[in-house]
Parts: sequence; structure tokens; C-alpha cells
Amino acid sequence: MPFAKLFGGDIYYEVNGQPINTQSTPIVILKPLSRGPVGVQPFINLLTTNFTVINYDQRGLGQSQSTLPPGPVPMNERATEILELLDSLSINKVHLVCHSTGCGIGLSIADMHPERISSITLISPWTHADNHLLKMQNLRVAVAKALDPSDYFRFNISLLYPSHYRRDHEQGFSEMELVSQNIKVDPKFISDGLIPILKFDSREITKKVKCPTLVSFSNDDQLMPPWFGKSISNDICGAERLVFNNGGHMLPETCTADLASGIIEFIKKNYP
Repeated sequence: MPFAKLFGGDIYYEVNGQPINTQSTPIVILKPLSRGPVGVQPFINLLTTNFTVINYDQRGLGQSQSTLPPGPVPMNERATEILELLDSLSINKVHLVCHSTGCGIGLSIADMHPERISSITLISPWTHADNHLLKMQNLRVAVAKALDPSDYFRFNISLLYPSHYRRDHEQGFSEMELVSQNIKVDPKFISDGLIPILKFDSREITKKVKCPTLVSFSNDDQLMPPWFGKSISNDICGAERLVFNNGGHMLPETCTADLASGIIEFIKKNYP
């Protein structure tokens, strides 16, 4: 298994598609932390038809080491993890494909080291903790405290996935629910993951972004509604939009083929 041996703690990563070489600009995917029964791998597989894709685990999550003190990890620290990983792989520039929380991390890189980014795709992004997002994220913590694991699982998927997708994948979600019964929900862990989102404000950053940008969102996203994506695409000069009507929050799973083809077309148009 590939681990980048880094001073700040080892990071697990995978290279999908062609091996990394100095002549190409790979995609780094800042993937969703939540998963449905399909997951993000089919989305990655479609991107690899045209690009090398680097998929990694944040420190303290998945297979990467936890060397950080307990508590919330700011977006700029998560951004530093990626920059350390790229340096260890001798990669100078990348295309960032970011989902949800990953959008804050990607925009932090754009703010810290814009020269490292060839393009950035922001999927289901947010701008700042407006009244809606504040209430929704606090609700997730309150629900985690109040409900048993199965009920919390049902609540979470109803927030993240549209009803038609839950119906089409009913068996898979049911199997995941059975597994969730044995996994204790930790409200503090959930809160620690949400605090950096609520503290992050992209509005000053987006005005400075110069690289080609694609903003994708769905009109029925309950967690990060479409006004966020519209605002970001208005603020970033020349930004393009890829809008869905019924994909919910988890577009890499719910609109896999259309989202992947849109990203491929966007990158190839700007870097033929």
C-alpha cells in the first residue's frame, strides 16, 4: 500500500489510471467523507479514462495516520497536507476536483499557493456559514446526540441523497443500515468535522481565484443549497457552471457519468 512518509504524519494515497510522470498534470480528488452503497470509485474510474487521478485519505481518516491533536482541523491545515503529499511525489501542478468540505480545502490551496493549481472543480460547495448552513450543521450534531445509530444513519442519508436515488439503491442502503447498528455515533467527532466548515469563509478567496474553475451543484441540495454555487461562480472570474436538478448533495454518486464527463470536457477545453 502506498504511503507518503511525511514529517507531519504518513498519508495514504492511491494512483488511479496512468502512473505519475513529470509531463502530465494529474487530478487530485478531495472526495466526500460520507458514502452510499456505490461510493466514489466509479466516479474516479471515469476520470481515469483521460487523467491520472490521485486519491488520498486525510490525516486521522481512512488509512492515514492521526498525528494531529484531537479536535477540529482548519481548512488551511488540511490544505497543507495535500501540498506536502504533492511535494513528496514531485508534482508541481494539479487539477483539483473537490466535493463539499473538499471545496474549502481546495480553495485554501488556491489562496495559499495558486501557482500549484491548473484548474479547480468545486462540487456542492458553500461560501460561508449563513443562517441556513449553521442551522443544518447544528441539527446534524443534535440528531447524533438524540438518535440511535440506525436512526441517525437514516436521517443522514435522507439529508445527503435524493429520494429517487435512495429508492433505486434501497437494498444497498438497507445493508449499510444493518452495519451502522454496530457503529457508535460520536457527536463530538461529527462536531469536530463540522466546525471547520462553519468557520471557513470563501468570499474573499473566490474574488482572487484566477485559474479555470468549474462549479457544480444541484438545485435540490438540502445541505448546501444552490445559492452557494451560484454565488461562487459569480465571484470567480470566468467560472463555468454544471447544474443538476435532482442530484442532492452527493453528486459524485448520484450523477456519476454526467459529472465526470462534464469535468473531463472542462479540463480538456482549458488544457487541450
